[in-house]
Amino acid sequence: MWRDFFILTMYLSLGIGSLQAEGFFLWEDCIWVGLERNAQFRLEKTKSELFPILLSEKWKQYLPKLGVHYFGIFSRNREQLDQEYRDVRIQIQQLLYDGGEIEREKQKIEIKQLIQLEEKKILREKIFQNISLAYLNANKRSLIQSMVDHRFDRYQLENRKRNLEIQTNLLQAVEAKSLKQWEVDFYSKRIHTQALRESSLLELKAAMFLDPSESLELEPGITERIEIFQPTPSPIEVDANHPLRKKNRYQMELVHLEEESLRNDWKPKLVLGGYLGRNGNQGFPLQNEIYGVSIGFQANLGGSSFVSNTQNGMQSEGNGIQRIPGYGPQAVGPGENAFQSGSINLFDEVSRDKKRYDVRFNLVQSHTEREQTELYLRNLSKSTEIKLEEEYQKYTLYLHFLRSAFLTLKQKAEEKKLNQITEIEYLKTEEEVFVAFEHTFDHYFNYIATALELVILLGEDPFSNRYYHLHRHKYKSEFNQLLSDWKEQIPTQNFEKKEPRKGKLTPFYLEDPYEMR
Repeated sequence: MWRDFFILTMYLSLGIGSLQAEGFFLWEDCIWVGLERNAQFRLEKTKSELFPILLSEKWKQYLPKLGVHYFGIFSRNREQLDQEYRDVRIQIQQLLYDGGEIEREKQKIEIKQLIQLEEKKILREKIFQNISLAYLNANKRSLIQSMVDHRFDRYQLENRKRNLEIQTNLLQAVEAKSLKQWEVDFYSKRIHTQALRESSLLELKAAMFLDPSESLELEPGITERIEIFQPTPSPIEVDANHPLRKKNRYQMELVHLEEESLRNDWKPKLVLGGYLGRNGNQGFPLQNEIYGVSIGFQANLGGSSFVSNTQNGMQSEGNGIQRIPGYGPQAVGPGENAFQSGSINLFDEVSRDKKRYDVRFNLVQSHTEREQTELYLRNLSKSTEIKLEEEYQKYTLYLHFLRSAFLTLKQKAEEKKLNQITEIEYLKTEEEVFVAFEHTFDHYFNYIATALELVILLGEDPFSNRYYHLHRHKYKSEFNQLLSDWKEQIPTQNFEKKEPRKGKLTPFYLEDPYEMR
């Protein structure tokens, strides 16, 4: 499944060395740079480092708590004997039972980690799609701009020719004026295409988090690498492991764990403890050995809490002090010393009803989000599939028109060489070919962009799937063959000043009224 990042890494590591030139960016390069520079994606990767820390903290609660405790009392008052007491002991506590709460808390952290992983996938796919769409649009604008530039060279050549024809009276001034209007329209279109190309590059830089002043040159020949296929009529199903679906499933599991925690919060917590040390009344070294064990019990009873502690200890000799929770230090003597304490705090958990409400609300919200996600994915996949079929049909339609228009252009070029048609007729045919190229390119890239959106939903490889394939090497593209043939139609002969002709060899019904016989 492509969503695992190793596929993208594989493509980037293998590279396409036969195509990639120094300083030029391929599709894969743009994705790599964009992901590396995206601040939000870097933040998500940083957030993922928190969960192992939280899991480690929860795991440590199973370990015994070990500590060294020192206690000292000194009394030097007038009319009283001086007193001195020191107590040093090693204490240990071990959680024996907590009703499974720590394990549930660990599971919650693990599920939150999985949710964050799916959110990172969703963000990565969004970044991938934004950069890809900007990249495809920039390539489309560059191709159209290159065609306009070739047409501009063609117009420059024809302009030189017309100037010679006007000077030799082969072209009337009225016709020259009408051609000027045509030139104005063309120059306006050229300015517009240049602006669109520059804007598309800025959009790509923004998607890649590049500064507008940074250089970005795209590797040419994208149509020589991407081969498209006709959409299959078989029904499509959105990937069962789509990040949105997995995120909803994890959210449901998290809510159920919270519900389980609320149901089991009545289960008690049992802690076993002990201590070992020495105390004395004559300073260091301490004289008397002490040791003991303790048991702590805590439970929640419908919003009220019950706490109980029991401690049994032994002191070898001398007088000591036993610290009783809630009562302070009490003097003890040699032998066995013990105490028990217990308390019930009525309705001290005032937020219990709020917790119960939050769990019910989160459960309903998770179910609602899951239903909405399923509906969204089904509708989006169906509408994208319809749009994909539309773009492919338009692409094939304009490609067929392009072939036909190009054959007509070749025929017109031969007729023009034989002076059977006028220059303006040839230019009109050439305009039809240019328009056909522009529409074909437009639907070609729209098809790839739509297919990309669909394969992300399906969980397929965005570089090689049932709708298109990104070749590692150049393959023979009909686009480029037609474009190359179209470029060859631009004449390269030098124009020289000629005398007016006295007659033509073409039949009069092929001549325009303004042409001189």
